[in-house]
Amino acid sequence: NKPNTTADKFTFSTSSVTGVTQTYDQNTINVWPNPYFAYNPEERNPLQRIVTFTHLPETGSATIRIFNLAGQLVRKITHSDGTQYEVWDLTNNFNIPVASGMYIAHIETGSGDKVLKIAVVQPEERLDVY
Repeated sequence: NKPNTTADKFTFSTSSVTGVTQTYDQNTINVWPNPYFAYNPEERNPLQRIVTFTHLPETGSATIRIFNLAGQLVRKITHSDGTQYEVWDLTNNFNIPVASGMYIAHIETGSGDKVLKIAVVQPEERLDVY
């Protein structure tokens, strides 16, 4: 055992840095709850009706277009808030609650598209003004 001195030299080498680039997979996009049976545990008051799209891209933007089975555009939602979530309040573009039935969601992202089917069963609701 001899002590180190200023004349001693030590060298070491390592391998180069390897980076892993994570790519976004649009196939993980989902909607919850599906089917919607007049209730979602995430709803905070009895008048709130929501479904949540999950695993949306956190960077960039996504466009969610919701169609009825006749192919008519019911709602268009633009997602660009930096989270992986987007909430649909089960209303159309005129802020009127959608009817019970099947809906098709077309989600367009920068890395591809995803199509989802959404079943909605609304509770009974009577509109006074529309």
